[in-house]
Amino acid sequence: GTYTSANGDKYVGEYKDDKYHGKGTYTSANGDKYVGEYKDGKHHGNGTYTSANGDKYVGEWKDDKYHGKGTFTFPDGSRYEGPWVEGEFKGDF
Repeated sequence: GTYTSANGDKYVGEYKDDKYHGKGTYTSANGDKYVGEYKDGKHHGNGTYTSANGDKYVGEWKDDKYHGKGTFTFPDGSRYEGPWVEGEFKGDF
């Protein structure tokens, strides 16, 4: 299905029990974008998040947080690659 909010946010993808569930793409009106898997309305599984300012995360998610193996790339090209736990990088810098 497709959902477009009054402010211009848009979701195109799968639903279950009126929540984002399965594969989908969410694009916010400010230019942020997530392409990946959802569970019960939250980012969960594998996905790619790109912010309007150029930050990018590619990897695993759990309950809307970076969780598992992933790579976060900053607009200047520097990056953190490794394990994430509940949104925090747990690898070596």
